Amino acid sequence: MKEPSTLEYIILIKVCLLFAVAGLYLLAAFSRLFKNSIRNELLRKNVAAWLIIFCISTAMLPMGGGFFYLLAKHGWGWAILGQLISTTLCTLIIYNLVRVVSESPRLKRLSFIKHNFLILATLVITTLIINIPLGYLIYGKDSPFLKYVTINSIYLAGATGLVYIVIRYLDIERKRKFDEKELELSRLRELKVKAELDALHSKVNPHFLYNALNSIADLSITDGKKARKMTIALADLFRYSINYSQNNYSTVKDEIAMAEVYLQIEKIRFEDQLNCAIKVDDSLNHFLVPRFVLQPLVENAVKHGLKATGKMTEINLEVKRHEEGMMLVVMDNGPLFPEELNPGYGVKSVYDKLELLFPESFELSFNNKPHKEVCIYIKKLIRNEPGI
Repeated sequence: MKEPSTLEYIILIKVCLLFAVAGLYLLAAFSRLFKNSIRNELLRKNVAAWLIIFCISTAMLPMGGGFFYLLAKHGWGWAILGQLISTTLCTLIIYNLVRVVSESPRLKRLSFIKHNFLILATLVITTLIINIPLGYLIYGKDSPFLKYVTINSIYLAGATGLVYIVIRYLDIERKRKFDEKELELSRLRELKVKAELDALHSKVNPHFLYNALNSIADLSITDGKKARKMTIALADLFRYSINYSQNNYSTVKDEIAMAEVYLQIEKIRFEDQLNCAIKVDDSLNHFLVPRFVLQPLVENAVKHGLKATGKMTEINLEVKRHEEGMMLVVMDNGPLFPEELNPGYGVKSVYDKLELLFPESFELSFNNKPHKEVCIYIKKLIRNEPGI
């Protein structure tokens, strides 16, 4: 057998050090390796595992073993081929058995210590099952190297397993801290949204309240029954606005009811100058929309229709299914929307509520053709459940 030269040993040791650093780095980045280049998950993991096993096993070469035996007896070609064959067998058998234990949903329910002990034991046992037969094949059954193969296999598998466990523990800790921060940010976002929604709910058009109270004062002298009816309707509207349950959503049924209460108040005020029609798909009654999403639009229609022109105003309110969601439509026969619409507080509040509660899942449009209408398309249906 030809012994490798001193220069060959020095080169090999330097190369092994580089492979050790590369192996540890790749092991830490295992979940990200080849993520964009290999789509098949199982193939990607096996390729990454092969590369890591090759680097780590190459880094252990200075400790001796089959590589040096083959190098001295057959030269570099056979030594490298043996290393490649060993790495491939370790990947196909050892890695995949360890992966099954690591990813098993049933075993994941065990404690961290028990689960990782099973992973470590599987790694050591399967490494011995692979390396001992290879040792017989390379050295022969009576070779003193077989004892070394056993010890080296346990050492290599144990060291790799412990490094894996440490990295896994650090990942879990990092994820736990990240989740805690995300939870805290989520709570802060919820508080911010709640504060914004509370502010939107609490603001009632002061002109409407002023005019309604003036109308009640006048009616109390001329028509007590109408004054009483208007007072009850106004009380219902404000009771709804107080939002005792602190819900940000309301059912379509309740929103329609409140829009009707508002229109009832305005009809009492303007008598025969206001006509209303409401059409609702009954299957949508128990789905959720933001609180007070319809009343500002109806109020806008009254304000820019009847109050601006003094003519008979027709308001049609419709809730219907549209594609996967629902459409809320407020139509009136008042003046058309200007080309450059400058929305007031009511319309802005509607948009803000939709933006907070249905982000990227709604459309708000103002149309003059074929009818003058405001359309809210909510793309995501949310069924009413207590506590929302």
